[in-house]
Amino acid sequence: MVNTMRLAGIVIAVGFLQGCFGAPSIDDTMDEYTTRLFRVLDKPLSENEPPLTARRNLVLPSQTFPTLFELGNNVTTLNINIREFYAIQDCELGRIVAERNTALGKTQLPSQRLQYEHRVLNALANCEARLKATDNPIASTVAEWRKQKQAQYQSVWANVVQTSTEMKLGLSMAGAPLQASENKDAKASVNALNFINGLAKTLKHESVVEKTNEVNVEVSANDSGELEQQLQIIASSRLPAKLWQTQAILHNRLVSLNQVLAPALNSVQCKNGVTSDKATILRNVFYLYFIEEIQPIASTLNSYHYQLQPLWKQWAENAALSAPFKAHIRTHAIDNFVQYSATMKAHVSLWQDFLGRCNLSPTAP
Repeated sequence: MVNTMRLAGIVIAVGFLQGCFGAPSIDDTMDEYTTRLFRVLDKPLSENEPPLTARRNLVLPSQTFPTLFELGNNVTTLNINIREFYAIQDCELGRIVAERNTALGKTQLPSQRLQYEHRVLNALANCEARLKATDNPIASTVAEWRKQKQAQYQSVWANVVQTSTEMKLGLSMAGAPLQASENKDAKASVNALNFINGLAKTLKHESVVEKTNEVNVEVSANDSGELEQQLQIIASSRLPAKLWQTQAILHNRLVSLNQVLAPALNSVQCKNGVTSDKATILRNVFYLYFIEEIQPIASTLNSYHYQLQPLWKQWAENAALSAPFKAHIRTHAIDNFVQYSATMKAHVSLWQDFLGRCNLSPTAP
C-alpha cells in the first residue's frame, strides 16, 4: 500500500515539474506516458513497446516528397521573330519580352516567374487592344500569344507550389513536431497557403476591351513583396509538415501501445465496479499525460487539419499539379490522417471501457 501511494505521488509530482520547465515534445511525452503505464502495470517496456522500434518505422513527410525532376513543369517561352518583335516596340510587351532574354530573366525563381507571367499577360492584353484600335494586322498574332500564355498559366503556378524552396520546407521539413500552442506563424500559414492557392484563379481570362487601350486583368501576383512574404511565412511555420509528422508519431506510438494496453487493462481487477488502487493510479497517468498533454496537441492538429482540408482536396484534384506531388498530399493529408484518427479513437475507447468498468472518471487526480 505504501509503495502504491508513493508511485501515485511520483506521477503527480512529475506532472507538476513538467509544467515548470516547459512543454516536452510529443515524442518525449509518449515515452513518459508509455513508461509510467507499464511501470504501474508491471510490464517490461523493452518487450512490449520499444520507442526506438516505433521511431524506426516512422514515415516522415520528408521521405515522401518527390524529387525536383518529378515536379517541374516545362513552360515554353513565346516564339517571336525579329519582324514581330519590332512591331510590338510601341507596346510595353516589347520591353517585358526582352527582360526574359537577360541573364537574370533566364534564372528566375518559380515565384518570380509567376509574377513575370502576370506582367506578360497584362502586356499582351493591352498591346492587343492598342493594335486592334489602329487596325494593325499583328493584333491577331498577339491574341494567339495571349491564348498560349493563358493556357500555360496553371503550369507556372504549379511550379510555385511544387518547386519553391519555401513550399518544400513547409510541406516536408517539419523540423519539430506540433505543440499544443505557440506554433510560430501557424495561423498565418493557413492564410498564406490559401493565398498561394488563390493565385491559381487570380487571373480572369477576360476578352480584350475593344473601345479602350486597357483590359481588366487582376494582377495580385504582380505584388512581388506580398507573394514573397507569404512564401516566407510558409517556410517559417512549416505547418503542414508539422501536422503530418505529429500525426505519424501519434499513430505509430499508439498503435503498438494499444495492442499491449488492451489485455493489460482487462487484467486489472475492479470486482463489482469497486475501484482498486492500481486502477486509480492508471487513471492518474492517463489524465496527466494523455488528457493534459497529448490530447491538446491532437486537438490543435485536428483544428489546423480541418482548416486546410478544402485546400488539400483542391490540390489533390488539380490537373496542373504532378501525380507524385498529389500522392504526397493524399498520403499525409488524407490517408494518414484517417489512420491517425482511428488510432486515437481506439485508444480513447480502451480507456473509456476501463474507466467505466472500474467506476472512475477521467478527472484530475
